[in-house]
Amino acid sequence: MRYIVAGLLFLCAFPLSAAEITRQPLENDTDLISVTGVLNDGDEIVFRNQAAASNKALVFLNSEGGDLKAGIEIGRAIRLRGFATATPPGTLCASACALTWLAGSPRFLQPESNIGFHAAYRVVDGKASESGVANALVGAYLNQLGLSDTAIAYVTSAPPEGIAWLTAAKVQAVGITYRAIDEDGPDPASQAGKTFPHDPMGTVTAFYSALAAADGETASALVIPEKRGQGPFNEASIHAYFGAMSQPLKLTGTALRGNDEVRVSYEYVANDGRRCRGRADVQTTYVFGKTLVSRIKALDGC
Repeated sequence: MRYIVAGLLFLCAFPLSAAEITRQPLENDTDLISVTGVLNDGDEIVFRNQAAASNKALVFLNSEGGDLKAGIEIGRAIRLRGFATATPPGTLCASACALTWLAGSPRFLQPESNIGFHAAYRVVDGKASESGVANALVGAYLNQLGLSDTAIAYVTSAPPEGIAWLTAAKVQAVGITYRAIDEDGPDPASQAGKTFPHDPMGTVTAFYSALAAADGETASALVIPEKRGQGPFNEASIHAYFGAMSQPLKLTGTALRGNDEVRVSYEYVANDGRRCRGRADVQTTYVFGKTLVSRIKALDGC
């Protein structure tokens, strides 16, 4: 479809900033609504406000993931209004974003799509939910979308570590319907080389801000997909550890070291009264058009 190609070219031609939801008119009385960056609580309200002015829309998703509730509620709004969903080529739509993509009517999938599922985790009333509780919430949402039992089982069985990538073959095997993009205009795959700003300092600062807030979902969304849920990147562990501190973590300094590494300094008081004034070297990687955390080396034992 020509308006799909136009949407791909529009999104890939300009840098995308985090946590941004915008609406742009396309042809045939269709709007392009782009959702870019880590999903946060309240983004569903912004999305509904943007969607209210559209009778027909294509929703492009370029998000690392983030708040599960926001992802589900945006998905519900998409399904209610009958909007289509797609991802720009070479970008990332993972975790909560992947759940949003499932709401499209239709869903568009292409070889360059990077759609990935990760085990559900959620903070409810300030407490970390068990994965079974979060999966029940996801399961109810998927039922509302009319997905088959096989598809629901696949999505809710996503690994607690890393990402389960959704391919065209996998989609067919689990019974998730989709449509391929009709390339009747310029080849959208040719735009995949367009890049967005490389920003190690911004990513690392956002990651430590999430730690300070004990926000495991946001912190995990800023980590490379293959390491999500592992060790210091485990969402529930982040919430439990940083949420129980006597004095929350405070980032006291950042310094860029080379092209991809940032040295951070921070301080906090643990729940047992132990005070830490520490440093760490944080390695970042530029992938899927985003700067993500790939490794952390603590220098002072805390």
